[in-house]
Amino acid sequence: MQRGFFSKASWRTIVAILCAGLIADIDSLSANFGPLAYLRSNRTATHSITFVLVLALAAFLFSLRRNPRASDSIGFSCVAIAAAAALHILMDLLQPDPLALFWPFSARRFSLDISPAIDPWLLVILAAAILLPELFRLVSDEIGSHSKRPRGRNGAIAGLAFAIIYFAMRAQFHGNVTASLEARTVSGEIPRHVQAFPDSISPFLWHSVVETESALHLYTLRSMGGEVTYATGVTTVRKPQPSPVLSAAQSSPAAITFLKTARFPKATVEQETDGFSVEINDLKDRAMQTPGHAILADIHLDHTAKVISSELQWQKTPSRQ
Repeated sequence: MQRGFFSKASWRTIVAILCAGLIADIDSLSANFGPLAYLRSNRTATHSITFVLVLALAAFLFSLRRNPRASDSIGFSCVAIAAAAALHILMDLLQPDPLALFWPFSARRFSLDISPAIDPWLLVILAAAILLPELFRLVSDEIGSHSKRPRGRNGAIAGLAFAIIYFAMRAQFHGNVTASLEARTVSGEIPRHVQAFPDSISPFLWHSVVETESALHLYTLRSMGGEVTYATGVTTVRKPQPSPVLSAAQSSPAAITFLKTARFPKATVEQETDGFSVEINDLKDRAMQTPGHAILADIHLDHTAKVISSELQWQKTPSRQ
């Protein structure tokens, strides 16, 4: 983005652009303070439109203090920094982990689910956009031809254009998969909620979850062009029957916090010698085989369905289903 649209930026502005494009992920440090802090802080404040505006205002005030008369430079820096911060949020919006765009005015989270957190094909596109122009520049220097255009600008713009086309392709595949899932019945039941999550490597594979009245079904589908086929069999996870124990567990503090962000919550109720234990997981993590910060709610109740303890925990081993 800097090479394509802000090629005349000073080195200070380039450093500021890099910082503005990366600083939003500082909220991931909240994982060091436990799953509760991570669930409440990750992808909230620093991944909001408010944060972009705050960064732009800070850049404006800092530039104004350094050189009150350089209005063009001040505006240039503010736009570049705001664009870098906004681009980070837009890229994260494409991923399955939802973010609170309108924090602190709304806790609602959004995600488009078309791109994995680390996309190797996108990295190839962006690397080519930087490296190929450098190679052509070396060849031009060898034959004595010198371009007056800003260094790497055309390649950067072309790389961004290819990235947009790539995301549009992913969005098309994602739409085909969700439409296919919504049109099918599962074990005679109509889907109530469907979602497809991207594979970490292949843009053609989609890890899907379909919720029906009595169960949740996990698929891996292959979408190529307009054709959608099964890549694996169907894994069915039955929902627990409604009960006072389950209702009490879902009303516990840990469960309330967890259910605010879980995409496909699934509870498992087990009877123990001193009462009951209830574990609530997000089947999105199981479908995607999330290796990172997957969280579950663990609730313990006595024989009268009174909550004894409730806490959020990291998923360290395959959860009980």
